[in-house]
Amino acid sequence: MHLESQIIKVLIVDFASANILKIKGALSKVSGISYDISWPQVEENILRKVEDEKFDIILLSYNLTGLNGLEILADLQYKELSGPVIMLADVVDKEFAPQAIREGAYDCVIREKGFEEGLPIIMHNAMAAFRAAKERERLQKEIAAKKVELEAANRKLQQLDKIKSDFVANVAHEFRTPLMIIKGNVDIVNKGGLGPVAPTQKEMLDSAINIVNRLSRLVNDLLDISKIESGKMELKKEPIEMNKIIEENLEIFDKIIKDKKQILQKDLARDLPKINADKDKVTQAFINLLSNAIKYTPEFKNIMVKTVNLEKEIMVEISDAGEGLAPDNLDKIFDKFIRVTAEKKEGTGLGLPIAKDIISLHNGRIWVKSELGKGSQFYFTLPK
Repeated sequence: MHLESQIIKVLIVDFASANILKIKGALSKVSGISYDISWPQVEENILRKVEDEKFDIILLSYNLTGLNGLEILADLQYKELSGPVIMLADVVDKEFAPQAIREGAYDCVIREKGFEEGLPIIMHNAMAAFRAAKERERLQKEIAAKKVELEAANRKLQQLDKIKSDFVANVAHEFRTPLMIIKGNVDIVNKGGLGPVAPTQKEMLDSAINIVNRLSRLVNDLLDISKIESGKMELKKEPIEMNKIIEENLEIFDKIIKDKKQILQKDLARDLPKINADKDKVTQAFINLLSNAIKYTPEFKNIMVKTVNLEKEIMVEISDAGEGLAPDNLDKIFDKFIRVTAEKKEGTGLGLPIAKDIISLHNGRIWVKSELGKGSQFYFTLPK
């Protein structure tokens, strides 16, 4: 056994000089280690000695003149010890060994013939176990302190997030009415309600209406996010036909797709059953995903809409022929206010997060597959 050169402070609590000499003799044979051995006098206060001097290990005799080793051991448990305690007992007292270990001793060595020869190994095992236990205790305290710190930080973040959400919701509400008034007034002027409108004036009014519409979409998206985060978005479930919802909305987007010279393909499962879901919310999720596909698909490239009847769910797939996503961006695509493409497109950046939240509220699943340069495929499922 290789032992590094070191000095170990040992306290032998025994008043029998023969026992002390045996232990000193055995320890003197250990190479590479120096033992600084102490032992108390009969009248000396053992507990005070332990407090005043930091011992690496204590060898405590069970049978002491006028004292009981187990009582001392019990008192030692209330001290800040620097090392373990090993109880030493004569053969006649070996029945107390289990009690000594229960009281906190690392081991109980019976003083049979030659007991001292194995004592150094027992001592070093005890010290290693004591250090390991102390390190575990230190780490546990450190982890507990970090946990308290993290919990406090998390509560603070939750409070800040609520303040943020409330602020966003309040601002969005405040914007909604003025935007409606602006849009209504501009519409009246644009339609000649206050007199003839010159072509150049109409062009500017049309531009103003587009801007107001874009702001209105942003306000609505912010309000949706606010409702979802606060748990106030309620689902009004009814039997719906997903294929019918898709067909109706593809008709609405048909002109936009043709104007962008994109090619729409669809593959709708004929055996798709009705499901219980909130029609308006599911429609919103589908529109958000379809709008995303239209936004990123180049001219003369395909947009695919597909439905599949699975065992316990129905699945909708919306594929685009856009620039695709890098692997490290796949997990971020549904994060709020984050754009994962270098190209800036008009929009709030909330369409995909809202779609994800709506599908999650329905206990469905949503995910994306994508490769750079090969487009993206968005999928969502809804339970039957």
